[in-house]
Amino acid sequence: MTISAAPGDEPNDKDPKLPVTKSEAAESSSANSRINIPLNLENWKDLPPHVSDQLLWFHQHALDTGMQWEECAEALDYDRSTVFKVLKGQYGGSWEKVAQSIRSYRKIVADRGTIQKNEFVHNSITKLIFSGLSYAMANNSITMIIGESRMGKTTAAKQWRDENNHGRSVFITAPAFGGTKGMLRDIAQAVGVGRNSSVPQMHESILRAFNQNRILIVDEAHRLMPGDARSIPVNLEILRDIHDRTGAALALMATARFDSQLRKGEYQFEQLLGRIGMPIRLPRAIRKSDIAPLIEQYVKKPSAVLIEACHGIANQLGRLGILVETLKVASRMAAKQKLPLTEEIVLSAIKLRQQMMGEQTYAEK
Repeated sequence: MTISAAPGDEPNDKDPKLPVTKSEAAESSSANSRINIPLNLENWKDLPPHVSDQLLWFHQHALDTGMQWEECAEALDYDRSTVFKVLKGQYGGSWEKVAQSIRSYRKIVADRGTIQKNEFVHNSITKLIFSGLSYAMANNSITMIIGESRMGKTTAAKQWRDENNHGRSVFITAPAFGGTKGMLRDIAQAVGVGRNSSVPQMHESILRAFNQNRILIVDEAHRLMPGDARSIPVNLEILRDIHDRTGAALALMATARFDSQLRKGEYQFEQLLGRIGMPIRLPRAIRKSDIAPLIEQYVKKPSAVLIEACHGIANQLGRLGILVETLKVASRMAAKQKLPLTEEIVLSAIKLRQQMMGEQTYAEK
């Protein structure tokens, strides 16, 4: 049986013997199901900001990471029924204690985040991306981040979300198909709204999940442009409507063709372009200083030869994405041979990749 706390009975709010109602049991009965409560900022509007901020972070974190009811309960050291009431804004116990439990769990999450990440480093490219997202968030505006494929836009945006947003950002990838309903379904899932509602119902529920302290980040935004230049870009208009009606910031990340289509299409985009407070255009050329910190996560003191070889990969088709994949291949090669990862193994991985592609190698072993 799912467990619950008696409203206001703080000493027993974790007592596993207390009963739950049928409706609560139905909504949080399966320990192996993900949380299914839509994010509704109205649920906590009467709570102190320092409490509601913690609740917002936890709810969005649970949605982003796909946490199940049992995981949520274990994370906060409360039973599933109590977590359900907390997320619905119906808890009768001490909200301060709930907030403290979330703060303790956040510290654990932060500590886990200090584990070495072999895909992200701060460099001049990520600095530009961070600046655009921070500007949009601070000014409740729209930013457009334009760059070639696989330059690290997605990784940097997710890192910014994890480092800065305190649960206030929603990240989605624009769907490759599905039209308006497909896009709304993805946003709905990101904020915990039912994906099977009608388009108007999803739209209204989504609006309740945003306010001026939140940001919606849309990756692969070039997919939102209609195939016919004469068609109205409904998906972009919906995103602008969310921004206008809630005050939430909006970030559109895309390739260069998105910017070109916006400015050359037959449809007039003044309403959207006029709201872009800081457009970010990433440089086409990746500098050696941008990739050196990434290489150093694998090889502590890379030589000029290794940096030159990696620099060549970073400025070919596939960009940083291929470079990261190559470094991971080198790491697997070292592990298979039960050897520490050395520069020589990385150079071997680079040579192997070039041979498989039928190209001249960058460095000889």
